[in-house]
Amino acid sequence: MFEKEHTTIGRATDNDIQLDDQGLSRLNSTVYIDGETVRIVDNDSTNGTLVNDEPAAKDGTILEDGDTIKVGSSTVLTFKKVPEPAAEEASGDQTAAAAVGSASAPAPVPAAVQPPAPAPKPLNLLPLAIIVGAIFVIGISAAVIAMTALTGKNGTASTNPYTGDDPTLTSGRSDDANSTTTSSTPTNLGSTTTTTTATPTGGDLPVTTSTPTKPELPAKQYSAMSDAEKRAYIEDRAMRIAQVIGNSSSEKIPPDAVTRIKSFVDAYVSRTKVKPLSGCRFGDNLLATYTRASKNAPFIIRAFNEKGMDPRIGLYLAMIESEHCPCLQSHTGPLGMFQFTQATGRLHGLNTIPGASPSNPDERCEPEPASRAAASYMKALAGRYGTGPASVPLAIGSYNSGEGGLSTNLEKALSSGTGLPREFWTLIEKSDMLSKQFQAENFKYVPKFFAAAIIGENPRDFGLDLNPISTYTK
Repeated sequence: MFEKEHTTIGRATDNDIQLDDQGLSRLNSTVYIDGETVRIVDNDSTNGTLVNDEPAAKDGTILEDGDTIKVGSSTVLTFKKVPEPAAEEASGDQTAAAAVGSASAPAPVPAAVQPPAPAPKPLNLLPLAIIVGAIFVIGISAAVIAMTALTGKNGTASTNPYTGDDPTLTSGRSDDANSTTTSSTPTNLGSTTTTTTATPTGGDLPVTTSTPTKPELPAKQYSAMSDAEKRAYIEDRAMRIAQVIGNSSSEKIPPDAVTRIKSFVDAYVSRTKVKPLSGCRFGDNLLATYTRASKNAPFIIRAFNEKGMDPRIGLYLAMIESEHCPCLQSHTGPLGMFQFTQATGRLHGLNTIPGASPSNPDERCEPEPASRAAASYMKALAGRYGTGPASVPLAIGSYNSGEGGLSTNLEKALSSGTGLPREFWTLIEKSDMLSKQFQAENFKYVPKFFAAAIIGENPRDFGLDLNPISTYTK
């Protein structure tokens, strides 16, 4: 039996525990072990993580023996502590307690005291391992934690072909020679910057990209702020992000939007102490994730400048689409850093092939051409919704939902006669008029974009030893 400090639960196959529950997000929840303390954190999932019918706390809820955990649409976990097996009992096939048996319910005997009947093949998924259908074991110091998952008739603990992004963030996707000048100037982000003005071809307007140099360590980091200070910080930085990506001053962001953005910032921050994961997947250590983004940044910055779009749009689209994993694939088919379908990728200049995958990749898995295609797609979306600070979030939202899906819902909100402005935040204020599916998918997407951008453009405020990601031009 081996131990891990954290274990992930969700629909994606790269989770430690993967369940085929349609209500689960790609990365739904994470269980952390610190000595004999076990806590569960919700990873901003669509349906949340409930402990004894109460939402898990932002920094995690400590689990006690007998707690009930509900995730997804139909999965119920029962948390139990049982004595760790004696050394002689754990010898030989130490994963006997993790063997997969029949799907019938096990006898009410603690798994660590009396293992279930022998099964064809053990699974090395400890500290959370599947037992007779879906019993999970976590090994910690002198105890073993057992979690029994009871899925509904539509949910089973079986292998799921889902291998990438959260379907709540991708399922609505629609298929439908520059000169630069450089100068040093103060920036509204609070530090000296290098400003690059790119003159695009094709009659596009010049784009000025402010790239802050290495900032001073903030007087107070985000983790040391009070909740009120955090909200004020999020509101200020979100307005600045809206201003720079829209190349104009920004209106005040509504309080409900600030709350949504902050929830994603807090979720990202919870990953600062997570150990780096193997491979390239969601939920990695925060520094490792943003370091990966810094390596992809030069391609993205160049491609978006060429299209007259602020590069930060591309940098943080890639963050929420794939966390900058170049060849991540969704279970519905979209592939690569920007999660293009085959048809959309081809429409925007990529050489795509039927059946492409991480093991049989096409140009969607190549960061440089994929960045050019993403810039082309965002240019088309911005042409429909506008390039101002209130309109760019609409274009970002439509990248996820498809132009038609966003347009229909926007028209519903604006037709209410309240005189609300044409912007994404309008959709949040009029959420009661919109479909539940749209709310679940898109009310996460734009706030998460802003959260990713706030951290990426102010990394030292969050304890990350990096420069702003938009400064990595080479």
